[in-house]
Amino acid sequence: MNQAAPADGAAWSFNAACLPLGERASAWAGAMRRLHLPFAEPARDAGAEGTVTAVTTPMGFEYALVSGGPQIIAGRTPGAIPGLWLGLLIEGCGRLEVGQETVDLSPGMLIYGATGVDAALRFGGPFRQLFVRIPKVAIDTRLLAPVDERVSILEPETLSSHALLALLHSLAGSLDAKHAGDHGPVESALIELLVPALAQSGGPAAQGGMAGQRARQFERVCRAIETRLGDPDLSVRSVAAGEGVSVRYLQQLFSKFGQTVIGYIKARRLERARAELQSPLHAQLSISEICYRWGFSQSAHFSRAYRERYGEAPRDTRNRARATGEVH
Repeated sequence: MNQAAPADGAAWSFNAACLPLGERASAWAGAMRRLHLPFAEPARDAGAEGTVTAVTTPMGFEYALVSGGPQIIAGRTPGAIPGLWLGLLIEGCGRLEVGQETVDLSPGMLIYGATGVDAALRFGGPFRQLFVRIPKVAIDTRLLAPVDERVSILEPETLSSHALLALLHSLAGSLDAKHAGDHGPVESALIELLVPALAQSGGPAAQGGMAGQRARQFERVCRAIETRLGDPDLSVRSVAAGEGVSVRYLQQLFSKFGQTVIGYIKARRLERARAELQSPLHAQLSISEICYRWGFSQSAHFSRAYRERYGEAPRDTRNRARATGEVH
């Protein structure tokens, strides 16, 4: 159940009802291929009334609202972009199959997993499902542990998970109504709600003992860093002092989650800067102003670090966002 990103800024829709009845099944299969959803064993009339509304943002987030008839979405997509996917069942019933385990799905249930994991979604009747794919670069530094080789249900047991479900339902409604606008705030809210929800959904922070304690402390430190990303004086020493621990302990804490303090700060600053480069709300700011807003003291250093992480210059990101209508 993987999606590979189409061109940045792509938005499209499909309605099988607009086609002659005899052409609908093959056209539906084509729409599924365009979504890069591994489509298998469609029922004879699976595409009779199928619809798709999809968009890919400049940051590489993909949203697709899909409705259709009985069918199976299963397997892997070759060359899928690394990342995390979400699936929210809006209407209908389905079944999730991972290995030998199966879970019946009802409206409102949210599933998630890493791209590249073999799984199957079976729909026995009409359904409506929101698919979201989040690129690895947008979320990896925020996770307490990778979601490797895992497909699971995200239970709404916390405030953040309830808020996440509300956001996804709202997103599905916006896709259905074809609302246009800046995707940046939605992406930021999605990440901020998803990270703690995943942490409490069988992740390290949900464990007892020292492992759970370390995970909760790591999450707390990361939240503290988030509030100071724009501070040019933010450093390993100041973060350690704020948490009341030694620099050595803080460095060891981050190493247990495969990161460094400096690396985490740098990655989050770059992600915030990238979001503003793509946002029409910050179109009046120069690239240098955005650089300094997020704690970088030299624009040349910012540009080098940005190119290393994203494979393009900050100006390229802004120009592409303007070309796709994200920045005016």
